[in-house]
Parts: sequence; structure tokens; C-alpha cells
Amino acid sequence: MGISIEEYKKMIGNSSIGKNPNRQLIGRINHGLGENFETQVEDICSIYENKKLAKIEKTPEPMKILKHIEDGKFETVFTKVAQPDFKGTIKGGKTVVFDAKYTEADRITYQVLSDFQRETLLQYKELGAIAFVLVGFSDGAIYRIDIETWASMKENFGRKYLKQEELEEMSLRAKETKGIIDFLRII
Repeated sequence: MGISIEEYKKMIGNSSIGKNPNRQLIGRINHGLGENFETQVEDICSIYENKKLAKIEKTPEPMKILKHIEDGKFETVFTKVAQPDFKGTIKGGKTVVFDAKYTEADRITYQVLSDFQRETLLQYKELGAIAFVLVGFSDGAIYRIDIETWASMKENFGRKYLKQEELEEMSLRAKETKGIIDFLRII
């Protein structure tokens, strides 16, 4: 009546053996929600561009194709550490560089930004760019956290996370202007 271990391995794939299926599912859901948030940010950047206010592009992930599978699918690996998600220029010549992060929780943790991403954003800031982390929450609120505030989270808040209510109190929420979530505050 049952199936053999070999049949079970084939059915779920050998890479899943020993992994918690609930955590895998939650991971896939969170990844999808994060991608949806990045798409929302890209849409806002398109509005900025259409209004000739800014030209901001998503930074492509540095990947190498290992194997073509079928139906346009392939197996890849990252060839470099992740760069900040978005880079561009605001009308007037100011550079803007930021990373977009999404959470279903009531807080955003320091660790969601890699050391390399944090250091890169700080380097851009030091050179005069507008550098920040754009955080989206499940209620649709978006907050813009300056990279220096992010980098000194432990010193300023005594811990390595920020609660959504704290971001609200610090007036970091992106304002809606003419129906657009204006995280750059340029509309």
C-alpha cells in the first residue's frame, strides 16, 4: 500500500530529504512576497521615470547558468555577492541607491541586509548619494530608513531590529502623493 523510500525520494526530490517542509513552504511564500514588493517598487520607479523625475533601475543579480532544464527553465548560481537592489539618479543629478526588503512580521531585522550590501550603501552615502533601505510591511506601509540609521541600529535602539511602530513614530513612512507611494519624496 505504501511507497518505498526510493519512490518517496523521487517524488519529492533528493534535495528535500532532511529539510522541514513547513519551513520550505514559508520560505517560498516569503520569497514570493519579497518579489512582489520589488515589483511594486519597480512600478513606482517607472512612474518617477515617466514624470521625468528620476531614472532608477533594478540591479540584475549576477548569475551563471549551470544547466538548461526545459521550457525556458535553468539551474543557476550567483557569481558575486548581491549588490543593492536599485540604483539611479534623481532629477538634478543626485545619485540614489537602495535595497528593498519586505517582511510579514511587525519588525525588520538588521540581518536581512548582507554585510556587503550595508557597506556598499554606506560607501555610496559617503560619496554624497542618497542611500537607504526601503522596507515594506504586510499592511502596505513602506518606510525609508537611511543607511546610517540602519548601520547604527544596535547603538541607537539597543537591538538589531526596528519595529514598525517605531518607524511610524520616526516619521519614516513613505507618503502617498497623488495616489503614488512617493518614497523619494519628489512628487
